[in-house]
Amino acid sequence: MALVRWGDWDPLKTMERMMDAFLPSRVFSEKMLEMRFPALDVEEKGDAMVVTAELPGIKPDDVKVELDGALLTITGEKKEEVEKEDTERKVHYRERAFGSFSRTIRLAEEVDPEAVEAVFEDGLLKVTLKKAAAKKRKEIPIKGGKKK
Repeated sequence: MALVRWGDWDPLKTMERMMDAFLPSRVFSEKMLEMRFPALDVEEKGDAMVVTAELPGIKPDDVKVELDGALLTITGEKKEEVEKEDTERKVHYRERAFGSFSRTIRLAEEVDPEAVEAVFEDGLLKVTLKKAAAKKRKEIPIKGGKKK
């Protein structure tokens, strides 16, 4: 074990070394990717919920959006661009991930399944879901026993 001067100690590098010792870097990066891809924002704008997903490098045809009750699911696949005849290719470092993904979120508001719009532009998927019409409050009469 080597002594390290306090000024040279980097807590992030120490944590990284610990993670490398216990988990292969590929497993760690794939688990991190599963937790954060695609990155989502969920906002309420007036009478709608707006979900924005970052999907850089993905074609609109490779993405599917589904609404099942209060669950919104975005699935798709990010394909690697590889030339088949490139026998000289040697990867030295890789941070970009490829493969299929899926994110499901539970919406905080009830939405109208017939009033959903999805737009994909410049690597951003924006799903606008109109809130369901508010149900009117109804007073329920109470039936009671006989009066004496």
